[in-house]
Amino acid sequence: MLTEVLSRTILVLYMDIIRRNSDYALRAVAALAASGDTPVSTRDIADSQQIPYQLACKLLQRLHHAGIVKSEYGPSGGFLLNKNPAKITVRRIVETIQGPVRLNNCKVCRLSTNCTISPQLTRLQGKINDFLDGLTLKQLADKKRNARE
Repeated sequence: MLTEVLSRTILVLYMDIIRRNSDYALRAVAALAASGDTPVSTRDIADSQQIPYQLACKLLQRLHHAGIVKSEYGPSGGFLLNKNPAKITVRRIVETIQGPVRLNNCKVCRLSTNCTISPQLTRLQGKINDFLDGLTLKQLADKKRNARE
């Protein structure tokens, strides 16, 4: 029993809340936000953000299907944001790529009705959601621009 609890604890300590693909997608859309109205090719996004090209293609396709980015064809084509970066939240992008950001799924636990930890995790989950909802692509792009200057 103790070994099982310890192994679960160790697993939780190393669990990523924001997965690598979501990180890549955030970098890609932040680059698009920084580019303004200029289309950016998948190759340029992949190279500048150090994202494997094939993965960048898949992520941009998923973001396109979700209506976050749009594409323009032709020699000077590429991807653009589909709306104002101030209206696109980090949470929307992360959930498009990986699904909901969840610390835990207390609803499936047998101890959930008498658990003293579950209410605290629920509060923490709310704070994480609020933070991700309050952070926009515009903010990420502004930080990216300031870092280059």
